Amino acid sequence: MTLSGTAGARRARRTAPADPDSVDAAYAAAVRRLAAQPQSRAMLTAKLVRAGYSVEAAEAAAARAAERGYLDDEEFARSLVRRRSQGRGQAMIARELRARGIEGGLAQAALGELDAGDELERARALAHGIVRVKPPAGWEQLRATVGARLGRRGFSSRVIARVLGELAGDLGRSGAPD
Repeated sequence: MTLSGTAGARRARRTAPADPDSVDAAYAAAVRRLAAQPQSRAMLTAKLVRAGYSVEAAEAAAARAAERGYLDDEEFARSLVRRRSQGRGQAMIARELRARGIEGGLAQAALGELDAGDELERARALAHGIVRVKPPAGWEQLRATVGARLGRRGFSSRVIARVLGELAGDLGRSGAPD
């Protein structure tokens, strides 16, 4: 069986580290990864372990990177929230933060920087774009298409209900809830 494509070539080139317990080697790999793309401490540690470093070496390398200012979970969380807030609701962003190893207070602090009014505006903009592409035939279709899409994008049920009510009024649809 041959490996083809870029992913296969990367896997084929990947070799286990000569000394999986070397904190210095793990740190060098960590800095290379962080130079290419910001990561959370949990993400970086997991990637170093997958690359073949011991858990202890990976954790020590991540700690050293954090001490030297190359790794900052708080800034990573704020940056992710800023980038992802366009077209996404807080619930989806919170799930992404958890998936990247940012939980608890750091996640809440980063999400707290989002303005609730901005989330409503983002939901409105997304909903209007959906309706422009394919105007709904009635309330049920509006709820099924726009409501479902906003839900998948992580907007709260309160925001979705408000946007759907506004759209139903704007479009002159009957059957919209009060």
